[in-house]
Amino acid sequence: MKRFALACALLTGAAFAQTPSTQPLTVLNVATGSKGGTYATMYKNLGDVCTSASWLRERQTSGSVESVDLLLSNQVSLAFVQLDVLKARDQIDGDARTKGIRTLLALHQEELHLIAKKPTKNFFGRLSGVTSYSQLAGKKLGAWGGSVVTANVLRAKAGVSFEVVSFPTREAALSALSAGTVDAVLAAVGQPADWVKALDAQQYSLLPLDIDPAKVKDFYQKAKLIYPQFGASVDTYSVQSLLVTRDFKTPEKRAQLLKYQACAKNKLTRLQEDEGMHPKWNDVTFKSAGWPDYK
Repeated sequence: MKRFALACALLTGAAFAQTPSTQPLTVLNVATGSKGGTYATMYKNLGDVCTSASWLRERQTSGSVESVDLLLSNQVSLAFVQLDVLKARDQIDGDARTKGIRTLLALHQEELHLIAKKPTKNFFGRLSGVTSYSQLAGKKLGAWGGSVVTANVLRAKAGVSFEVVSFPTREAALSALSAGTVDAVLAAVGQPADWVKALDAQQYSLLPLDIDPAKVKDFYQKAKLIYPQFGASVDTYSVQSLLVTRDFKTPEKRAQLLKYQACAKNKLTRLQEDEGMHPKWNDVTFKSAGWPDYK
């Protein structure tokens, strides 16, 4: 009789252990972009202030294009992406699956960094190289990740024809620029970017994007790049960044995502004021930004 009672107690305990309220949370993968990038840093910052982030696992990618692909193929549940990549996938590529993507958090603006080697003078004193976006006509522009989409959108909208050369990584693109196989590289990244600060200002320049705002207003807004080592501020454009998910309906997953969303919004002041947080948090308001929200 005692054995029967003990067995019943164990079975009852096991049943209680499997109730939804006590089941361990599912670990969700988050596509963050390249190592050391703004997205990766902000993901870590969120994990520092939100204990609900303990069930999130980082997955580094080459950028927004790969991150969107992983989200749509159900390889990750969250992804940091550029808004222009989503718009291009929807409006230009006609990928109906993007209709199921939702904004969990609207983040900061990502500035467009156009980088080239400093012009050099030939024997006759003539300069070779580019000093602005408009001088890219007929030349080669390197990019990687979501910036490949950005380069193609600019080429289509701004009226300057150049060849977009896609690279798998930032390092590969910068190596090509150093070797002279491309004339410039384009990167959409929140400033200040550590890797941009690490560039030799004696060898490289940040170039202005001298583009008519009316031509790109549906995708980008005017901005300035400020890197003291490169001298005066540089006119550029920026694109909205987002932390997106799919329109999940499962109650458990919805609860996890909404808890994470609420925590981030409630801890915004800490993200903006605690030492060591990325300075881009100071540009974040979490207001809706051109793509449907997750609710």
